[in-house]
Amino acid sequence: MTIKQIILLGPQYSTWEGWNASLVHYFGEEPIPYMPDENDWYTVANDVVQLPTFAPYYPPDPYQYEKWQEWVDDFIIAVNGPTN
Repeated sequence: MTIKQIILLGPQYSTWEGWNASLVHYFGEEPIPYMPDENDWYTVANDVVQLPTFAPYYPPDPYQYEKWQEWVDDFIIAVNGPTN
C-alpha cells in the first residue's frame, strides 16, 4: 500500500532555512540533510529527490532550476498533485 505524501509549506511563506527545517521535521525518518545556508539548496534538493519516499512521484531535477523557490513549487506539485 502506498501512502500519499503531502507537503504543506510553500516557498512563498518561508525562507530556505525554514523550508529545509520543515522538511526535516515532517519527514524526520528520512536522511534529509539540514543545511540552512541557502547556497546549499542544490545539495539538499538532490538528496531529497533520490529518497524512496519521494522518488515514486518523479520529483523535478533541482539542477534544472536557478532558484530554490521554483524547484520547491514544482516539487510540491509532483508530490501533492495539481491543485486545480
